[in-house]
Amino acid sequence: MGTTATAFGLDIASDAELSFLDGASTMPSGRELSVSVQPEGSARAGWPEDSALICDERTPDGGVNFRIESHPDSGYLISGPEYGAHLLSADGSHLTCFPEGLDEGAWQRLLIAQVLPFAALLHGLEVFHASAVVKDGEAIAFLGPSRSGKTSLALELCGRGALFMADDVLAVAVREERLIANPGSPVAGVDRELSPSRDGASEERVVAVNARERMVRMAGAAEPAPLGALFFIDRHADGPERPTFTPSTDAQMLLAATFNFVLATPARLLGLLDVCSLAAQLRVELIAAGLGVSTSQLADAIEQRLRSPR
Repeated sequence: MGTTATAFGLDIASDAELSFLDGASTMPSGRELSVSVQPEGSARAGWPEDSALICDERTPDGGVNFRIESHPDSGYLISGPEYGAHLLSADGSHLTCFPEGLDEGAWQRLLIAQVLPFAALLHGLEVFHASAVVKDGEAIAFLGPSRSGKTSLALELCGRGALFMADDVLAVAVREERLIANPGSPVAGVDRELSPSRDGASEERVVAVNARERMVRMAGAAEPAPLGALFFIDRHADGPERPTFTPSTDAQMLLAATFNFVLATPARLLGLLDVCSLAAQLRVELIAAGLGVSTSQLADAIEQRLRSPR
């Protein structure tokens, strides 16, 4: 049994079941990615010794979280001790996954969090460090650092009728001078410290749990949607008791919002500039809020803001 799905703007055809893509969009994008899962064997077998380490993300205690190695002919090796290994071709058209004895909740977590977004970049899309929902036919993106509440806010709005589009990584494409947001995996990573009543994610939808988060299945958007607004979340101890919105014209803030700083080819950088130029023409606002502002209050403020003219 395999998997056929469209996620992150890619038409994915896998020879094995990818449960984290269950319920993903099936609307073709024309960007094909074939996936092969190798339960036995190692990605290191045949991987060139002269590859370059281009990313080495560490855990707070100094251990390896995940690494990305690159070779001009062999492509990219994305791996982590708790996530298995994934070998992505240089053009992003083929992916081989090596679970390395880990359960699917572990190796598929890296698949949707890092590997598929990287493949989307290789296919010419851009990726923002954002969670997103679809509301009134437009994608609304929430950006900010890790643990700023992007996912909780998206889930709160989904509980109010919005459609879930992406958790933490939003893939966008340019179509006729408009930015089009693409659904990611219909799974959200929710901090384990949050109760189901706070994040709107009921326990029966939990598909995997690790030391940091619960992976929760969502009813995802069935098709891409035009990007309508980007809200940058700024929560800090001395923030206002009621959320305040400030239109932003800071180009650097948009450029820094990309999810991936590793791929720095001239074509990718030019594409990033084009995407940010189009994004700057949309509603781009900074939301300031104190730590005491609840997710529900923040969602109330955003819904009210979206009803107001730019």
